[in-house]
Amino acid sequence: MVTRPQSYREKVSQMISWGHWFALFNIILSLLLGSRYLFISDWPATFAGRFYAIVSWMGHFSFIVFAIYILILFPLTFIAISQRLLRVISCALASAGLTILIFDIAVYQQFQLHLTQLVWDLVINPDEGEMAREWQLIFIGIPIIFLIEMLFATWSWQKLRSLNRQRWGKPLAGVFITCFILSHSMSIWADANFYRPITMQRANLPLSYPMTARKFLERHGFINQSEYEQRVISEGNPAAQGITYPLAPLIYAKDTYSYNLLVVVIDGLGNEEVSELPSLQKFAQDNLYFSRHYSSGINNDTALFGLFYGISPSYLDSVLSSRKNSALFDALSYRNYQLAMFSTNGFQTPLFKQAVLSDFSLPTSRSGDNNATIDSWDRWLVQNSQIAPWFSFLQINGHTNNASQRTTLNDQLETIFKTLQETKVLDNTVVVVTSSYHQDNNKKQVNQWLSNKTTFNLSQSQVPLIIHWPNMTPQVIERMTSHQDIMTTLMQHVLHVISPADNYSQGEDLFASTRNHPWIFTGDDEAFVVFLPDNTLLIDKHGRYALFDKSGQEISSAKPDLKLLLQVLAEQKRFIER
Repeated sequence: MVTRPQSYREKVSQMISWGHWFALFNIILSLLLGSRYLFISDWPATFAGRFYAIVSWMGHFSFIVFAIYILILFPLTFIAISQRLLRVISCALASAGLTILIFDIAVYQQFQLHLTQLVWDLVINPDEGEMAREWQLIFIGIPIIFLIEMLFATWSWQKLRSLNRQRWGKPLAGVFITCFILSHSMSIWADANFYRPITMQRANLPLSYPMTARKFLERHGFINQSEYEQRVISEGNPAAQGITYPLAPLIYAKDTYSYNLLVVVIDGLGNEEVSELPSLQKFAQDNLYFSRHYSSGINNDTALFGLFYGISPSYLDSVLSSRKNSALFDALSYRNYQLAMFSTNGFQTPLFKQAVLSDFSLPTSRSGDNNATIDSWDRWLVQNSQIAPWFSFLQINGHTNNASQRTTLNDQLETIFKTLQETKVLDNTVVVVTSSYHQDNNKKQVNQWLSNKTTFNLSQSQVPLIIHWPNMTPQVIERMTSHQDIMTTLMQHVLHVISPADNYSQGEDLFASTRNHPWIFTGDDEAFVVFLPDNTLLIDKHGRYALFDKSGQEISSAKPDLKLLLQVLAEQKRFIER
């Protein structure tokens, strides 16, 4: 029997046909493995959210696998001399892709992060020997995956004619294409309408970038960009993840005595400026002065968020979108504290309107004048000094550009301290004096982590913390502290919450002899920042990191302590809803 050798065109056609079946097989494998993301991530509460989760899972993984086939294997079909060589290359590529997928699933399950260069360095960190061995066990599965791929590749090549006669391949491909288009269409609609059961899934899958088409919608009049941006500011990023806060219901001690509580926040005041205000300096000398205190943010809302909620401001959007109450205010309500809040800047920012004071009627105007704010607070305190317990929040403007303004601010602070003495409330009142963040008016850039590409704006986060606590000896405490620590301390020692602090805070007790962790972390939409005893680590939203010394200058070619960073990342993600 004489057989005619196949022409080049016939060989290519046969290998293309085989490639389609091989891609379909790997789509099914990736879907089976990728279904793990559906169980790791928070399962949406609505039908639309669940439907989107399923169609995006099917559409995304089918697109990724087929895109790899089109971009890599399809061109090789025209180059490869032998179909055996093409099968080996295809199996090696598929095995590598599935191994990376398994690795990403394991990382996402533990850290709620997808693979980046930084995450890769962390999980294979040799300093974490036991953890590194656990991750390396994943690579044992590579030969098994490769064997499965080779078995299917050989079988499908031998059965290619039979497979080509099957009629279910094209309808199945149509289902995948429909899911891909439908998932992005739903994402566009959800983003425009702030439908969070869908938008909160934006980062659930690896290499996933759901469409929003905001410019297209704006161009055709479907959305107004300025209104959309204002809604993001007031309600939080629609893609913010769900949050479990607190992690468990608060438990309170019984039959306890509660101090009154006054929190004074001086906006814009830096720690280095305490010595320029004699009244504040004297108050610090007579009480507890924490000399290495860090704010939780570099703008008003992120700074006060750490103070009221005790957790990283990276959760701010999640709290705004879900209107979560502050655990501190829940405890104040439970203890029947009378609340009185005064602010020169007013309470119209998203943190107050959408979260902290969402259940209260807020004034629509602000005084804009420290003296008027202090006078209102003074009158309230004189009338209510004998009513206990009470909580008062007093926020004034501390931005000073010259000696005259500093003198005025000093006189205003003197008025506050004098009122406390005259009303004789200091014996049963805890007074916390701090700042939201430090605004250095001598620098061009404010409210940014970096002054320039190689300089960290460290002074912005260094703010004063002075606490008057009845019957405590005045002292200077030099260890690192943060706004989150203030909330934790008040919950434990003033409001007598006996639940573990980890349930409602990422801070520590200010009165503990040492910190449990040698770091303080904070962050926002732009960066994640870790303050260490000798340097500062900044990781931007793209995963790039830089290390800065005590003066804020970048340490070139320096790498962070990966073991420590692993602990910080695990702590930072602790309140994400799962």
